[in-house]
Amino acid sequence: MLDKVWWTHIIKAHKFEEDIVKAAAEGKSVLLSLPENVPWKNTLLDMVEEQLKQENYKNAFEYVDCPKEEPGLFLLNNYCRREKRSSYRYGISYAEFLGKCQDIVLNDRYIWVHDIPQDRCEEWLDFVTEYNKNVKDKTPAIFILEVHGFYGRSPKGIQKLVFDQAITAYDRFAFCALAASDSNTCREYLRPYLAELVSTVCRDDIELCAACIQKGVRFLKDPKNTLKQIISTEYRSDGERYSYLRLDDLRSLIWETQLKAVFPVIEQYRSYFIKRYSSCIQKALPLSNPNGQDIISPEDVEIGMLVYLVGNGNITLADSSEYPELERFRDARNNLAHLNILEPEGVELILKRAETL
Repeated sequence: MLDKVWWTHIIKAHKFEEDIVKAAAEGKSVLLSLPENVPWKNTLLDMVEEQLKQENYKNAFEYVDCPKEEPGLFLLNNYCRREKRSSYRYGISYAEFLGKCQDIVLNDRYIWVHDIPQDRCEEWLDFVTEYNKNVKDKTPAIFILEVHGFYGRSPKGIQKLVFDQAITAYDRFAFCALAASDSNTCREYLRPYLAELVSTVCRDDIELCAACIQKGVRFLKDPKNTLKQIISTEYRSDGERYSYLRLDDLRSLIWETQLKAVFPVIEQYRSYFIKRYSSCIQKALPLSNPNGQDIISPEDVEIGMLVYLVGNGNITLADSSEYPELERFRDARNNLAHLNILEPEGVELILKRAETL
């Protein structure tokens, strides 16, 4: 479910998949740079294969592991009939021979070569370049060369697509927001905070984002132990274990999220409180702030000073429950300002109150 959300509803992820199809359908080979933890790769493969069949039903689609032997020898042995192979003579390159051969299995193929090591990338690029130069009067093989972390230039006629350059932090947040919006594991007013927290904590690991989103309130209450549980008991779509190397930074990442998601609500509450008791506050002015500056406008009164004015009787509250609430917002602001994180229960109370401000 969430694999389709990523590859079909996140605009840049969907465009990345479409760019692979478009290049191959136009007869261009592709240098495809993917991260080690590319999200839901099998879904990407299925979508590319299906769309290429729609573009050109005559071409077969094949997915092969990068062979140990050189590209030309591998393709000669696996995509030429025995009698055709026997006509090969030393003195010309495999690329030239295969490019000029008319009636071979290699023709009319999309071949996705998986996990090419960096030290062999140039070898494959050189082969495809020479192969393309020798193709005449036939539909050639189109190669999708999958590498990890290759950022060199690709030769003319080979389109380079780099996942990490196409996908931004905003795309990752958009995915978390979409995934959280459909979550039944936490209340609606907590979903934006869940999306923000997961995208901040998990960064570029989209499948880990999905796993955390699905935990919902459990992740909000205890991110560290929830991450440990996912790492120790759950698997990625490719069967590999999850990993997370930033547990020591987790506290600062939570604080970063709370600063973005909670601090604005505290300011919103301060503004609400000032409007509600503006006339009482105005009568108590002018006041001096901790820096010795005179405050003459109610809008400039900080939340700590509002607590002081209530405590001194300058503001008479309409409801006695407002004072502990004001203190709660004051304490939350002070904690965040001093790089401390808020307890999950406190965050929930503040975000729930935001619905009625």
